[in-house]
Amino acid sequence: MTKEELKEYCDNELKNIEKVIDELFTIFNPEKSEYSLAERAAIATFIANVYSGIENILKQILMFDNLNVKDSATWHEELLKKAAELAILPRDLYQIFTRYLVFRNSLVHTYIFNIKLEELKVLASAIKDIIEKFKSEVDEYIQTI
Repeated sequence: MTKEELKEYCDNELKNIEKVIDELFTIFNPEKSEYSLAERAAIATFIANVYSGIENILKQILMFDNLNVKDSATWHEELLKKAAELAILPRDLYQIFTRYLVFRNSLVHTYIFNIKLEELKVLASAIKDIIEKFKSEVDEYIQTI
């Protein structure tokens, strides 16, 4: 993969993430206090989907740098750690994304009615800002390679 192909891949993933965020905000409104179970499921799925896009980008960047993240039981955590160690992710984004990873993992292993609405609200409310920061970090990293 060339640098231009990596940039194109990341740009396409970021566009997909933006589409998901747009859909998220057709349902999620920070002012709204109650959501149906179906709405909560949709919000949770969109949040998890955004995080999966972030992982796709980080995995591709690490593969471009010839750093293989093997599919193991802990590869998701290892991916974030490697990205932080290589300064692809600043410390604050690493910590934030760790929270999204924990959320995504819990979503996979629990019933939607066990997910707290407040947690959904916190994660959804912050998602636009963190993606903007992530975009900047990805662009900056690609410019340095």
